[in-house]
Amino acid sequence: MLMKSKTTICRNCNAQIAKDAKNCPSCGAKNKKPFYKRTGFILLMIILVIGVISFIGKNKREKFDWNEVEFCERLPKPKSNVGTIYSNDNDTLSIQVEKTSKSDYKAYVEECKFMGYTVESENDGECYDAFDVDGYALSLDYIGGTMYIELEAPTEMGTLNWPKSEIAGLLPMPKSTVGKISTDTAEGCCIYVGETSIDDFNIYADECSQIGFSVDYERGDKFYNAEDENGNQLSLSYQGNNVMIVQIRKIEETEVEETNAGTETSAEPKQEEGEEKLSTETQLIDGMRPEFKEAMDSYEMFMNEYCDFMKKYAESNGTDLDLLADYTEYMSKYTDVMGDFEALGNEEMNTAEMAYYLEVQTRINEKLLEIE
Repeated sequence: MLMKSKTTICRNCNAQIAKDAKNCPSCGAKNKKPFYKRTGFILLMIILVIGVISFIGKNKREKFDWNEVEFCERLPKPKSNVGTIYSNDNDTLSIQVEKTSKSDYKAYVEECKFMGYTVESENDGECYDAFDVDGYALSLDYIGGTMYIELEAPTEMGTLNWPKSEIAGLLPMPKSTVGKISTDTAEGCCIYVGETSIDDFNIYADECSQIGFSVDYERGDKFYNAEDENGNQLSLSYQGNNVMIVQIRKIEETEVEETNAGTETSAEPKQEEGEEKLSTETQLIDGMRPEFKEAMDSYEMFMNEYCDFMKKYAESNGTDLDLLADYTEYMSKYTDVMGDFEALGNEEMNTAEMAYYLEVQTRINEKLLEIE
């Protein structure tokens, strides 16, 4: 059985980072998922497809019992009990709650804040992320009358025994003795250090700088990157929730060769800035990447067909069983739509793309309300 990779690529600097990292240790950029990989968007697509079967099988929605939720005492009870529980154990809760108005969602966010989910909070109106004092990570999303709740227990840490490798020995010992070693090899290591405030993080960064990790350094509010005179690379980042990530590695020979090759080719004539800009703009459609617009148009067409399908079934009063024959074709279209989004990679939306996404989503939400 293949092991799933626990790392991903930073969209800002292309460095390899842990999937659960809140910020990139190399550049400090937030490790946000693309919009089509956010829990709310994925669950919406899954729910709509499953909805075709469930609606045909029985014209009613499922209900859940909040008392059966493992984390029921850690979260406020939603106003609606209509929806589906996808994950419910001691580590993770994932649940979608239907029949939730925007005001219900906002009220639920406030209730979560009252219960302590205010640590390092982020709120953009339809997404709310925060920790509580115990380190539980809450994520709320709201899409088209449905609220999505995710709660993750904190990563268990114990007594931190600093690695004995030569590369780890180049670094000072952190103040905290609580943590977890993610990787430890002769070539490098990655260490999670708990009970580390942002002030402790900055003090540790200063200590690393003072002992020689100050070559080509970059520093931000929550990150510090530098090399020593031998080319050993250090990346420090403040993960949030009093967790610091320490990464150090030796520079590999292949990287040295690539760097030298890049230096040699840098002497070649570069394309004029105006020409490059013109070339890029001619590839855009109304300021959007062609593949992005194509994916969004495909998504909207898929959703329009979904709404038409559900209306047709409702009008038949459940007697038109021939509609089941359309389901195979519908699933094929669903696969194509998700394939279009996957092809976009991890790039974030630009301003024009964000505006178009919101425009399309608004039209879809209006059609979804018609089949409630």
